[in-house]
Amino acid sequence: MRICVGICLLLALALPVQADQTLVMARSNAKAAHVMDVLKETLPEYGYSVAHVQRCDGGMAEFDYKTDFYRVVFFGKVEEVRRILARHPEMSPYLPLKIAVIAENNETLLAAMDPRALAPMFPDDAELQLQLSRWYNDIQAMLDEMRQLKK
Repeated sequence: MRICVGICLLLALALPVQADQTLVMARSNAKAAHVMDVLKETLPEYGYSVAHVQRCDGGMAEFDYKTDFYRVVFFGKVEEVRRILARHPEMSPYLPLKIAVIAENNETLLAAMDPRALAPMFPDDAELQLQLSRWYNDIQAMLDEMRQLKK
């Protein structure tokens, strides 16, 4: 539970960029459990593996944030992550990638860090710059699919 809170704080504090450049978000009219199931099916279609799903409901309740569904999906491409971490171990707090799935009223909110927000940290690595853009494009495409889900 504290891990989820730590992840949220890390994402909020780790990057010295404007908030509007840090998050990629989407809303879906579908129920959170359904969105989660579809997201876990969609990730492999983009070549990603689900590394872990973390429940955060309890941890958030300790901070008086009431939700019946709050999960963080950790995902990535194993070889891609290993290759990047071998060159840039300082990327470890940001990998694997993460998408939060949160029930909010009758909707589901999905939020992920915009990987391109990391670009200023690595101005001389053109390969990593391209990878950050690819991750952004994939996350955006997956979130667009989640937006289209029906109840």
